[in-house]
Amino acid sequence: MAKFYQKNNLQLGIGIGLLLPAILFYGLHGIYKLWAETGNLQTNISTGFRERTIALLAIAIDIIPMRYYQKNRYWIDSMRGVTIAMAGLSVLWMVYFIPDLF
Repeated sequence: MAKFYQKNNLQLGIGIGLLLPAILFYGLHGIYKLWAETGNLQTNISTGFRERTIALLAIAIDIIPMRYYQKNRYWIDSMRGVTIAMAGLSVLWMVYFIPDLF
């Protein structure tokens, strides 16, 4: 029996491509918030910079499953799903954060 993440379908790829960034974003955001509350972190950086950077790191985590599906198994549909989720999250990042940059 194949493991859960070792299946070749588009829906699984989209699910992994959306779930991993969400977990990483909230995890990093929580760690940063904890450090800021304890005083171990300098707070001279704007909050917008922090959120933008954490969101970009969370989107970039999709490279790991995409590379796994490409290199080890050649599961094109799952890789395509991760890529679709990554592209959608990137567009969402641009729509949400680009007005703050300029």
